[in-house]
Order: sequence, then structure tokens, then C-alpha cells
Amino acid sequence: MTDAGNKPVSIALTNCAKTFADGTKALEPLDLAIDAGETVVFLGPSGCGKTTTLRIIAGLEEPDAGGKVLFDGADVTHLPIEQRNVGMVFQSYALFPNMTVAGNVGYGLKIRKVPDAQIKARVSEMLAMMQITRLADRRIDQLSGGQRQRVALARAIAASR
Repeated sequence: MTDAGNKPVSIALTNCAKTFADGTKALEPLDLAIDAGETVVFLGPSGCGKTTTLRIIAGLEEPDAGGKVLFDGADVTHLPIEQRNVGMVFQSYALFPNMTVAGNVGYGLKIRKVPDAQIKARVSEMLAMMQITRLADRRIDQLSGGQRQRVALARAIAASR
């Protein structure tokens, strides 16, 4: 993960557990430290908490009481996803079918209220990086699986810088 200036950021989870309203224990208490610039891979069987951990880091879920999420030592536990500067590609890509490719790539920037000219430039940069510039005005349902994956990756990278 990087901050808004593209500098690697450390991530720490302290006593992070997740129990859903129906009582399902999705994540046992977890302490995790990831150094700035370090690459980490989560491996394990279905249901062991890999996705829940990533959702807590991104801000899509909050840990149970007492759990903390720290970015470079700053507590971000209660910050919403749009203020965390985290990009995430979902297994199903989670693309918006009512938007074009360009609209999907620029969505995270739009909700962060980035000026339109900067959004346009960043979207163009991401489309070129993923070699999908020619698809900018296509609807998501007109794309192959691989093209959808590239759009999801471009969206995640665009918003995380």
C-alpha cells in the first residue's frame, strides 16, 4: 500500500477479530505487522478469514471492539474506505454495470472529489497502462473476463495513488 504521495505505508492490525450480527465468527483475534513496501500473501482454506482481514484493512468492515488498524502508526480503524487510500480488486471484480470502462476506473477518484481534469488524466493513464484505452466507452457487459479484470485492476490502482 502507498500513501497519496506514492510512499509505501506500513500496516498493523492489533487484536482484530470479526463477528457478524448473526454470531458468525469470521476472524479470530489477529495481530499482524506488514512493513512499508513489504509484500505479503495470505494462504489458507475457505472461511479462515483471509478476505475478512483484507476488508478490515480496506475499511469495508470494522473489527470487533478492541481491534485496531494502523497505517504508519496512525489509527485508521474508524476511517471509511474512501479516506484510507486503499485499492482492492474483488474476486468478482465488483464493476458497476451502469458505467463505462472509463467511468469505473475513475469512480474512486470521483467520490474523493478529485477535480475532473485530474480524473480524466488519471483514467487515461490507467487505461494506457492496462492496454485497454480502446475500451474506454464500452459497457462492462461488452467485455471479456480478462478485460474486466484489467478494468478492476486499473480502478484499484487509480484510486490508491
